[in-house]
Formats: sequence, structure tokens, C-alpha cells
Amino acid sequence: MPAKKSSAPKDERPCRMAVTSKGDGLDGEIAPMARSNFFIIFEGSPENSMVMENLVKKGGSESAIKTAAELAKQKVDIVITGTIGPKAFKQLEASGVKVHAGCEGKVSDILEKCLKGKLPVCKKATYGGYLGI
Repeated sequence: MPAKKSSAPKDERPCRMAVTSKGDGLDGEIAPMARSNFFIIFEGSPENSMVMENLVKKGGSESAIKTAAELAKQKVDIVITGTIGPKAFKQLEASGVKVHAGCEGKVSDILEKCLKGKLPVCKKATYGGYLGI
């Protein structure tokens, strides 16, 4: 995907946001961290995005932690997700990633709320139990 030019200074990069999603586009539904099929990563604006399949979602009880590690590896600044457990939350927090959890609905709607500053930043995990899936 070609990079778009930015008006940010050379030593500054645009904000990178990742949304955990059931689908591979803006019409996809927000998914829990451990069960997301895709990450939709936005850099600077909704027009500059890429979709990554979540290849670690079948990692059993460690899938959310592996997902968090993958998102940190992608150098995202913000993660928007449905639910997130304590280990994954701590991993993202330690990497300096802000987490917006408890989100539901379409990726496009949640992204719009985030860009308007209407999503609260989580201070702790939003899920603490076993899904049994």
C-alpha cells in the first residue's frame, strides 16, 4: 500500500489506530480482542488503512495476549476493541498503547467516535473470565 504524504514534521509519524473486527472492512463489526478475525489499522486518517488477518486468534487461552503482542509489534498508538482481558491490557499498556474497550457496532461508527474524542480510554481490562468458545 503506498504511503500518503503527511503534513507532520519528518520526525513525527501520524497516529496509528487498530480496530479488532469480525470483518475485513469498515462495515465489519467490532470484535473482542481474543476473537477478532481481522485488525484494521488506520494511519492518520480512515482513508489510509490496511487490513491484517489475525493469525493468532486460534492460540487458545493465550490468543488475546498474542494478539496484543502483534498489535504492539505493528507500532499502533491506539487499540479499539470489544473486550480485553487483564494480561492483554497490561501488555498493551506497557507498550504505551491506549485502549478503548467495550466498543460495539460497525468499525466505521466507532472510528468516527474515536476521531471526535468520544471514546473513553480504558484504565483496566473489560473482561476477566473464560469465554469457553
